[in-house]
Amino acid sequence: MLALALLAAVTATFQPVTPATTAQPPQVFVRDASAQALTGDGGHDYGLRPPTDNDSDAAPLYNAHGDSLKAVLGVWRTGAGTATIDQTPQGVRVRTAFHHLLPNGRYSLFLRQLAVRTGAVFTPLDVVGTQNSFSTDAQGEGSLALLSPLQLATGTQLVLIYHSDNADHQSSVGNFGVTSHSQLIMRVP
Repeated sequence: MLALALLAAVTATFQPVTPATTAQPPQVFVRDASAQALTGDGGHDYGLRPPTDNDSDAAPLYNAHGDSLKAVLGVWRTGAGTATIDQTPQGVRVRTAFHHLLPNGRYSLFLRQLAVRTGAVFTPLDVVGTQNSFSTDAQGEGSLALLSPLQLATGTQLVLIYHSDNADHQSSVGNFGVTSHSQLIMRVP
């Protein structure tokens, strides 16, 4: 019973997905004629590279194959959000609010856990992926509230994924770097 009381109304802030916040490879890219192609996790075509802190906020963003994401780095960097997590008898209620995301974008919220043999495993918060997505408005504002049957253990991560193909991928995150791009992450307190 004490554990339920401790989990009630925990609020946490999302952080940008960067090498400092997660070991996840980059999933958006900028043009750089000198950049070599890279295969594997975080792979991309020739002439693209992950953005750095030194890149201009006006730099256009691309997916791993050089298709435009119709966004600039500055908008990507300003994304922010919070989550409130409440333990209820029916499950874990998760309420989120996001600001300064890509306008009119399609997003999904996934639980990221590390598995010993396979690395990171992504699970939709509702398990089946029918209630874990939302669209932002013209100002890049959006929210999501759902009741999750999952246990959100301390240290697991909630990841906000942008879908550049504007499609829901249900229980799949999509193709990282091509159609799906992790933008924000939060460690469950």
